[in-house]
Amino acid sequence: MIYKVMKKKRLVRFSNLLKRCGESSVTMKCCVVLFFLFSLNVSADVYAQQNLVTLDLSDVSVEHFIETVKKQSVLRFMYNSEVIQKAGNVSVKVENKPLKQVLDLVLWKVNLEYEFFNDVVLIREKEEKKEDVRQKTVRGCVKDQSGTPLPGVTVVLKGENLGVATDIDGNYSLSFFEKKDLVIVYSCVGMLPVEIKYTGQDSIHVVLKEEVEKIDEVVVNGYFTRKKESYTGVSTTFSGSELRKVSTGSILNTLSMLDPSFVKVVNNEMGSDPNTIPSFEIRGSSSLKSTFDGNPNMPTFIMDGFEVSAQKVFDLDPTRVRFITILKDAAATAIYGSRAANGVVVIETELPKAGKLQLSYNGSANFEVADLSDYNLMNAEEKLEYEVRSGLYKTENSSPEYADNNLASYNQILKLVKEGNDVDWLAIPVRDFGIGHKHSVIAEGGNETFRYALDLSYSNTVGVMKGSKRDNYGGGVRLQYNLKSLKFMNYMSFSHLKSVNSPYGSFSSYTYYNPYYNPYDEEGNIKKILYSYQYYDDGIKTKPMYNELYNATLPAKNQSTGNYFMNNFSVEYDIVQGLKLKANLSLSVDNSKSDVYVSNENTGFIGKEQKGSYSQSWSNSFSYDINVVLTYFKNWKKHLLNAGLIYNLRESDTDATSLSAVGFPNESMDHISMGAGFAEGGRPGGSYDVSRLIGFVANFGYTYDNRFLLDFSLRSDGSSLYGANNRWSTFWSLGIGYNLHNEKFMQNIAYVDLLKVRGSIGTTGGQNFNPYQSMTMYSYNDGRIRGISYNGYMGVLLKAYGNKNLKWQKVEKRNIGLDFELLDRRLKGSFNVYSDLSKDVLIDVTVAPSLGFSSYKENLGQVKNSGVELTLKGTVIRNMDKNIIWDLIFNLAHNKNKVMKINRALTAFNDTQDAEVKNKPMIRYKEGLSQNTIWVNESLGIDPATGDEIFLDLDGNKVNEWSTANYKPLGSTDPKVYGTIGTMFVYKKWELNAHMYYKYGGYLYNSTLVDKIENVNPNENGDKRILYDRWNAPGDIAKFKKVSDVSVTNPTSRFVEKENYIQLQSLSLSYDFSSDQLRKVGIQRLKVSAIGNDIFKSSTVKMERGTSYPYARTFSLSAQVTF
Repeated sequence: MIYKVMKKKRLVRFSNLLKRCGESSVTMKCCVVLFFLFSLNVSADVYAQQNLVTLDLSDVSVEHFIETVKKQSVLRFMYNSEVIQKAGNVSVKVENKPLKQVLDLVLWKVNLEYEFFNDVVLIREKEEKKEDVRQKTVRGCVKDQSGTPLPGVTVVLKGENLGVATDIDGNYSLSFFEKKDLVIVYSCVGMLPVEIKYTGQDSIHVVLKEEVEKIDEVVVNGYFTRKKESYTGVSTTFSGSELRKVSTGSILNTLSMLDPSFVKVVNNEMGSDPNTIPSFEIRGSSSLKSTFDGNPNMPTFIMDGFEVSAQKVFDLDPTRVRFITILKDAAATAIYGSRAANGVVVIETELPKAGKLQLSYNGSANFEVADLSDYNLMNAEEKLEYEVRSGLYKTENSSPEYADNNLASYNQILKLVKEGNDVDWLAIPVRDFGIGHKHSVIAEGGNETFRYALDLSYSNTVGVMKGSKRDNYGGGVRLQYNLKSLKFMNYMSFSHLKSVNSPYGSFSSYTYYNPYYNPYDEEGNIKKILYSYQYYDDGIKTKPMYNELYNATLPAKNQSTGNYFMNNFSVEYDIVQGLKLKANLSLSVDNSKSDVYVSNENTGFIGKEQKGSYSQSWSNSFSYDINVVLTYFKNWKKHLLNAGLIYNLRESDTDATSLSAVGFPNESMDHISMGAGFAEGGRPGGSYDVSRLIGFVANFGYTYDNRFLLDFSLRSDGSSLYGANNRWSTFWSLGIGYNLHNEKFMQNIAYVDLLKVRGSIGTTGGQNFNPYQSMTMYSYNDGRIRGISYNGYMGVLLKAYGNKNLKWQKVEKRNIGLDFELLDRRLKGSFNVYSDLSKDVLIDVTVAPSLGFSSYKENLGQVKNSGVELTLKGTVIRNMDKNIIWDLIFNLAHNKNKVMKINRALTAFNDTQDAEVKNKPMIRYKEGLSQNTIWVNESLGIDPATGDEIFLDLDGNKVNEWSTANYKPLGSTDPKVYGTIGTMFVYKKWELNAHMYYKYGGYLYNSTLVDKIENVNPNENGDKRILYDRWNAPGDIAKFKKVSDVSVTNPTSRFVEKENYIQLQSLSLSYDFSSDQLRKVGIQRLKVSAIGNDIFKSSTVKMERGTSYPYARTFSLSAQVTF
């Protein structure tokens, strides 16, 4: 029998309890939900005589009758749901009648009877046998594996809607009527449920074990939450605890280690610079990179329902993250319409937990060590040997004076080498250890009506180059108030950021300095110029090698500061059961300032009249974001319906000003007002941008019999970024799914727990470019018209040609996927095949310079990304009795990028690229090829007879000259496959995690072979390989030209190499010290961890990485303490 017990204002509903418990974090303690059960001391029979009710009901169900009576009584009702539903309908009209009289009047008509037990009214069929029903109470405590009490755990009778929740100390008391085969279920999100058969015990104490993967059972897309089993979209979710096990750094870098589809774009120049925000892509590049200043392929970031910048997510305190979800296909992203072309990353932050005041602290000490393993520079002896081989000191066939000078130079350098001068220039600008630290404190508490949380954080990131750092501190206050059907939430936060760049200049400068030259003179002073050398370039010229170490000792500024304020307010109203209205408002104010001061003594001003410079810029921005979301949920019989309507309004205003001054009397005058004037042709600059977006969304999800799934989304967006004729556009998605595991023919296949086939199709949009590009713009302060006026009116020049028809860039997304869970969920996985076609891609159309501008925007290109993704997670060992868990994780991805359509604009772009011949491949586009194709001349290698390079032209003929006309696509940086391999091993209170990244099948143009071997100037340092595999005499078979050949090597297939590599990105070991002894002194939990990131890398390509700022290995020691 299934019983339902009701009590006015005291009823514990299982569904609502689950809902509240479902909002808690996986790794934090379960949310506290306080329920107090009071027993009545007055006789129920007497009360029934005195309790008067007024009813006017016509042809309603018995259950509706009971619900109405319940609202006018404090008694609880217990009945068999199936019996009540079969009883039929009743009608009654009474006024101020005793409850007992009303029950007699109504229930006998439908063959029901009732009986009082204390404050409970038991309703049953008349023919039911009256048993001796006794009320029992079970008490106990629920803890986790470490012995920490778990508040908010649901304790229910299996198969019934009667339950309670544990209090702040993990204690519970459950009362029920005794019957046969009772089972008590203990459950909470993030923990493995436990079932215990009731055999008359007065107390039951339970230990729950963590089930991390429970977070995967729901999908949060920023607007609403869906059960993953009934969801057709493609998404990946990670809890905050999973992220913190991998790294203490930015959650964006951590996310790229866990999901290979979230790719961190390699920035070989800036390496591990703490002040460079990395670029990320989801499922390839949908836009043509050459037409934008930044990366137009960055995904959209949504935090707590509102769009935020990549910088704010980059600087987000990891301890604030509850979970993070990557939305990939049309079914998952279409609700964001014009912002979803590149995928969406949704971050949900921690909610306040109810209970008595709880204080949590997270701290870490972080150590960064420069990774210079890819640098292999010559030492002093090797460098001198190379100079001799290159003919730098040649005396044959030279005039006596020239020969004497060369011999004297050689002897001078030889003396320096013999004296032991061998400077490790790479060690000068880098720290031995960059030691930083992070701290965060959260205080939270409250009850079911009112909750609060205060968070404070400080992050000090110290880079490996001396003087570079990034400091961030902030705090926030989160309040939550529940008033019957209303819920109010507000989170107000503030953060301050200060980033300082290294005064030591570019790291690459130090790689060229000759090792036998000391940075200090004989008196210990830092040399301003290390040395000079002469070279021939349309005449003999002299190049001084300025000492960057000297510049680093001068007064200088290269920093930026920012203050960021944000307030998120929401109100949620449960209109009726299943119908909810939520309104959200976000206000954001950002102020930033940057200062770059270069002293007048800086070597960059040698030979210049105006010495010293100061550049300063300010930016103030304000934005508001409004979301109004109406959702409806209905579950009846075999049908499940989810529906939603969304209204979104967003506006952003940015006011920026910049100013530069030159001519500073001395190095100590470092204020911009002390400059003598503006740079030649310079004046104050700035910009003011306003952009607006408005959107309307309809979302519909339907599930039949938990087998057949349907999702549909429709969004209409209007944006000020586009032309006046095309500001509105509509985006849509359709997803279908089939849960095969719920079919009858699958019920006997015990090893299949979940098997879902799904597919989706739809369109999303992109708008990652600057405002006003669709508008015609004029300049009135151009130097060419300065001082010119007509009848007192200023003149203007046409600076940008507008395009009223500029429209949305759209991406047609298609996805077919399979989700499975096998062997009692010991093996989980998903497989996806996708195709994303970008249409109306924005392109810069080149026009005649005589018009006053070089290009304008037009929708002309098409780009396609297609590929597959495979995710597997297997449990090798799961012995909960011995506390042993061993999981293995494998991810594989393949993405193929292809330019589908080009036009004259891109052809002109290719011509422009060809005109700028450099020693590295340029970006070129061709239909049918990836935009990441490497364009070079095909080389047959070095001619053994002459030492010159031999090429093949487009017709297959051998030629001796390099030519842009013979560009060929010989490889692409896109790998064939890439992914991650991970493992988690838990033994008692120890936990070990490791994650490796691999890439196979891509190609790379090894610029080190060009810059540091073949094209290096003999007067500058280079790679040790410069001494080997060189052509010296006829008959030599070599990879590189002869040492004395210092001509520029243009892009050639000789230096296109296959790049396969594997990298240990994360290794962590943690121990949980939580125990009863610690709790006695007020410490509920203590966990310490040691984490290493980017520890090891093995690659088939030996190339210098981090040319302007080196890469780093990071090691952290962290502690989590809860009081």
